Amino acid sequence: MTLLALPAIGRAQTPAITLRDALARTLDSNPDLTAYSYVLKAQDGRVLQAGLRPNPTIGAQVENALGTGEVKGFDSADVTLSLSQVIELGELRPSRIAVAELERDGLEVEGGVRRLDTVAETARRFVSLVAQQEEHKLTHLAVELAEKTASAVDRRVAAAKSPVAERDRAAVAIERAKNDDAHAEHELLTARYALAAAWGASSPDFETANADLYKLPGTTSYEALLAALEKTPDLTRYLSEARLRDAEVKLAIASRFEGFQVGAGVRRLGASNDTGLIFSFQMPLPIRNRNQGLIAEAEARREGSAAEREAALVKARTQLFGYYRELLDRQREVSVLSERALPRMQSALDNTNYAYERGRYGYLELIDAQRELLDLKRAQIEAAQQYHLTLIEIERLTGTALSR
Repeated sequence: MTLLALPAIGRAQTPAITLRDALARTLDSNPDLTAYSYVLKAQDGRVLQAGLRPNPTIGAQVENALGTGEVKGFDSADVTLSLSQVIELGELRPSRIAVAELERDGLEVEGGVRRLDTVAETARRFVSLVAQQEEHKLTHLAVELAEKTASAVDRRVAAAKSPVAERDRAAVAIERAKNDDAHAEHELLTARYALAAAWGASSPDFETANADLYKLPGTTSYEALLAALEKTPDLTRYLSEARLRDAEVKLAIASRFEGFQVGAGVRRLGASNDTGLIFSFQMPLPIRNRNQGLIAEAEARREGSAAEREAALVKARTQLFGYYRELLDRQREVSVLSERALPRMQSALDNTNYAYERGRYGYLELIDAQRELLDLKRAQIEAAQQYHLTLIEIERLTGTALSR
């Protein structure tokens, strides 16, 4: 996933977590993935049930009893004890087992999709935490700039070079910057809790996310991503579903004749007190195909799965193109901001500070220069964050890890 290959930042005194650690914890103990494992266990029970054969049936029959005359009471009663067994024909049982097993295969593929979703969500939360850390640094910088400005204003007011009102404005700017800093700290804490929740923790046991937001992992070619798209679990599950539908068609055809029943037993004739054996055979007459609807339904579902896969592939290709163009755009934006815009804006702020100290610029020019620098840094954070988030979406869509 994104950021996995980023160089580690020196560890501080407080615990730090890497994306690799976060993903490992998520895969090990995410509540949703844990709950889904029981869905697979339940389907194992269905597979077992599908393979069970019908139990034999024991029966008893009493005739010529509790009547009148010679058949009064039970003295002349004919008593029959029998044992019968349903014999399933042809491919009925194997077809039933095949459907249950393919249903489980489909659930396995769905589990892979869920794992991809869960890993992607953890990566998003990790990136959000890293970005929030940078935002917190930015609000610290805003407080620092506001305090430096207030000191400069105090010196100018003391020298009667600026009106007293500027001192009040500078004090208000400090309070606003501190409020923003406090809010950023709250958002940072929320981001840490959100990441810890990915593996079911009630509170984080780390303080920082260990990654460099501005280190952008490289990407593979669009053609390679397009080729990987058809092998993702999202599309593989349609192939698994197609196999399941084929098995359902076979089961529906095999179920037209459920089998026949054979039996044997012993009959005691009450009138003569003799005993004899009896044999029985029963089979439904296939006058009408009572599975016509089930067969038609299964065939329609089989054809529909192919159409659904094609529609999903078209949608995925469209999404991939959009994500890829967005990735390149964000990469360019981060490069421009980091290499050209921010250095020049920092130089402009330094010159503005110098000029303000000497009375050549006013308070508004200084504040505007500070605001432009902070806005550019915030844009840099946003662009880098969106780069990583877009990369996560590409990785999720194609099932590939682009970081090296």
